[in-house]
Amino acid sequence: MSTENDRPIAAPVSVYDELMNWDVRLGRELPFFRRLFDESGVQSVIDVGAGNARLDVEFAAWGLDVHAVEPAADMLELASINTAAAGERITAAGGTLCLLRGGFGQLRTLGLREADAIVCVGNALPHVDGLVGLRATLAEFAATLRPGGALVLQLLNHARLLASMPRTVPPIVRETPDGTRVFLRIIDYPEDGETLDFDFMTLTRDASGQWSLVELRDAHTALPVELLRTELAAAGFERIEAFGGHDGHALIPQLDENVIVVARRGGHSDGAR
Repeated sequence: MSTENDRPIAAPVSVYDELMNWDVRLGRELPFFRRLFDESGVQSVIDVGAGNARLDVEFAAWGLDVHAVEPAADMLELASINTAAAGERITAAGGTLCLLRGGFGQLRTLGLREADAIVCVGNALPHVDGLVGLRATLAEFAATLRPGGALVLQLLNHARLLASMPRTVPPIVRETPDGTRVFLRIIDYPEDGETLDFDFMTLTRDASGQWSLVELRDAHTALPVELLRTELAAAGFERIEAFGGHDGHALIPQLDENVIVVARRGGHSDGAR
């Protein structure tokens, strides 16, 4: 989920659904968003880097108006399949879900109205182009949110990675119709400390026992939470909170694998309608 419209992927896009246990993920994440959206009076959401739109389907099934923005055409095809499968649920709830092709720097060209919330999750934000790209992206988010609107960012905890420099994360193994798949990530740490280089590898063992490999090397901008706090404040965001999980516990920078940052666009007293 980069800013490029046609970025290569590490395997056929359908494999993305095999990698993620969506029942577990949605069960963990949705209560967090439900509480936040209810407290903030959210009726409209923009999801930037929406991927397969599984999260957005649930938002729309709550009766919300959702725009899912994703740069990769093949990922949008998967999002379209998931959206169509949930069409009756969304219609019954009175929600809407619109899929749009685009990335960072393109929100204002898509004709979107100000939203009550913007979400950028699934480790999409580190695909910004360095500090300049981060600042431009946060300025765009601020311009696309209503005053008091909520911004939710979720990404790997780069403070922990940069402090301990692990070379890999635990592999994930899935049994699929095409055979056994093993998902690996290898991490390199350039000396400048400004990027994290990931090798995403998908190994598949077919019915005959033969292995095949598809891989992608992907550079991520390093975004430790203190940098995010500083840049969010400079972009006009307030009430900036960092969590270490969707259970809402305060981030422990050297321990938590992920970070969730919630901030409000300045200019409104309480952020609710």
